[in-house]
Amino acid sequence: MSRLPAIKQVAKMHRRDHQTVMSACTRSLGIDTEELDEFLRRNAASEFCAHLVLRFPGYQDYINQFFLELSGQPHGKADEDIAHPLGTLFPDERKQLLKGLLLHETQECLSRWLERIDLPADIKTEMRELHEKVGVA
Repeated sequence: MSRLPAIKQVAKMHRRDHQTVMSACTRSLGIDTEELDEFLRRNAASEFCAHLVLRFPGYQDYINQFFLELSGQPHGKADEDIAHPLGTLFPDERKQLLKGLLLHETQECLSRWLERIDLPADIKTEMRELHEKVGVA
């Protein structure tokens, strides 16, 4: 069913004005009708799910479960998914977190290299300086 008949049916079923239902489908989600229509396309479920999780992070498990059931996929266990909390991060936050993790891994790798006895002194000095710079960042 297309958006307008669906909104009218839901409004009638819950004895609400169709404008109220439309508002709940757009303004409360932080989108306009064009964006809603895009999200309602068959192949846009993952984008719609991601938008809802960002908008309502406290309901991430429920939203993910709903979309899994909608697609007919088996129930997932969020507790076992190490990346589960990343779904609630905004793109800039996710990018910053990944940069921090990369810097940490780089520092750990440099630490291991600095423990080696087979490296020339000039390379070790350069690596130590880099290690300190990465640690500050």
